[in-house]
Amino acid sequence: MGQTKKLIDCHDCDHPVSPSASACPNCGSKVPFGPPVLHRKRPPIYNIEARNDRNMVVFAVTLGGLVAAYGFAKSAGPLSAALLVTSYGMLGVLVGVPLAALFNVTRRLWR
Repeated sequence: MGQTKKLIDCHDCDHPVSPSASACPNCGSKVPFGPPVLHRKRPPIYNIEARNDRNMVVFAVTLGGLVAAYGFAKSAGPLSAALLVTSYGMLGVLVGVPLAALFNVTRRLWR
């Protein structure tokens, strides 16, 4: 008979994980068995990609919405409102994405 493997606890969320799993089914951690051995000065960062994506969406939507609201306030009629909201909103998103990228890159400098 085959041997059964004992479940271990995920390093991030403490839920049971199979030793053969590539990621934790509960939290999605790619390192459920504990942090890899790294340089002592810099601890590993878990799920950083998800936080970066969330920051990107928040920056883009917030700045796009604020600039679209400004375009709506400056409009004179319904046609100009539609054009200004669309164009200003896109401009806000196009500016918000690089700002979010800059924030994601420089965030660790202040810790």
